[in-house]
Amino acid sequence: MATTGSRFITKQMQWNANYTAQKHLGDALIARPEMLLDTMGTLFSARNIYSDNPLMSMAHGNPNMTKTIGTTEWEWNLKGANTRPLIVLENLEAGNQAGKYRRPFKLKLDENWFLPGDILFPGTSDKRYQARVMDGPIRHGDGWVYNMQIVTDDDNLFIPAKYLNYGSQWAKLASAYEEAAEQAGSTQFSMPISLRNHMGKWRKTYNITDYASTEILAIAVIDSNGKAHQTWIRYAEVEFWQQWAREKEIVLWYGRDAKSLVGSTGNNVRLFPGIQEQLEDSNIAYYNHLTAKFIEEYLMDIYYGRTKPGQGRKIVAYTGEYGMLNFHRAVQDWTQKSGFVRNIEQFQRKVSSPYHSNAFSAGMQYVQYDMANGSSLTVVHQPLYDARDLNFEIDPITGYPLESQRMTFLDFSGEGASSNIQIVKKKDGDAFSYIDGLWGHLGPAQGSNTATSKDAYEMVTVSNLGLQITDVTKCGELILARN
Repeated sequence: MATTGSRFITKQMQWNANYTAQKHLGDALIARPEMLLDTMGTLFSARNIYSDNPLMSMAHGNPNMTKTIGTTEWEWNLKGANTRPLIVLENLEAGNQAGKYRRPFKLKLDENWFLPGDILFPGTSDKRYQARVMDGPIRHGDGWVYNMQIVTDDDNLFIPAKYLNYGSQWAKLASAYEEAAEQAGSTQFSMPISLRNHMGKWRKTYNITDYASTEILAIAVIDSNGKAHQTWIRYAEVEFWQQWAREKEIVLWYGRDAKSLVGSTGNNVRLFPGIQEQLEDSNIAYYNHLTAKFIEEYLMDIYYGRTKPGQGRKIVAYTGEYGMLNFHRAVQDWTQKSGFVRNIEQFQRKVSSPYHSNAFSAGMQYVQYDMANGSSLTVVHQPLYDARDLNFEIDPITGYPLESQRMTFLDFSGEGASSNIQIVKKKDGDAFSYIDGLWGHLGPAQGSNTATSKDAYEMVTVSNLGLQITDVTKCGELILARN
């Protein structure tokens, strides 16, 4: 039934008493969980039966997107910028033309990072307003006072008052000294930000009675040695695993963190923040009409000053079906207004048809936008954003769920081989069990011990998992706003 090179092959068949129990999926899961659980993850995430789990499918078999730890909580460090400007806390030169006639003036900042000799300026495009730290810093209330002198030979040049008022920013350019100098300039070391997250616990159960459907799905699993292992699974279990895979995908995207919920045992319910909650601290923008220019400027806000033009700006946008249509229309409108002339071969092709001997099809769809400075955006379908059983808020203009037009921008690039977005699992944190009655997971009981007297059996599965977005500032969302 199997062919070498296939991951697995499936077909529908009827239950037959002549099949041996050892070939049943339930028995195989218990005997070889390391092989079959991996296959179940593939079968119900990425392949023939189910395709509603884009993130789980992407992570499946990708060691860079998953990590396993021994605890339910974990921490990671995020390196920030090496320098930052200091903030003016008080104008100590109010009413004065600070620095005029090359007189010293006082500058009160929020940190004592700078040293005598450092050249500071208020970040203006007019680089005349530079001043050298001559002395200090000296503690002054909630800040530090630096004695400054303007860098100029022009007696009439002074620092405008707006650059000395509360909230203004001053940055360091370099450090300058005299012959036989004994002083030296300051060095700033940014400390990493320590972030923390935790897992949630998810469980699911189902019961199947003795009168349940006996139709089964046969699976021929090919192992790493090319050997076929014959197993099968009832359609009731197919539905169970489909829903289980989808529910885990749902919490990865829509999960909300809460610590005050208490379960039936008196213990706190374990929840974790999903993608959308974690991205609330990222780059969020709202739109009514999507244009190519709007997308380009939005992505510029994310990547400006972070990566060099032409390097590392490969972005993936997860969106619904209508969001993909919006994206296509935005890029198409841009090409038309830009005066691009398409080669007819690019959007027409010859097809076979019973109606004409020289039949053609016309049309195309934009799924990627290559922008200036090396940025490239690819759209990927997120079926959860289209799910009418989850999204009841309808866009009055299109008649489709508002969520279908949400665009979630995820940057998977990270430090080394690790992805910026990882699914975190607990070591030995997944488990399942069959609770057999007079009808068990292998069929009717034949004098064997059973856990209950029901003409049915129950299956329970549990999973401990969480989600880590190492740097949310590399991600963001465009959200449709009709109001």
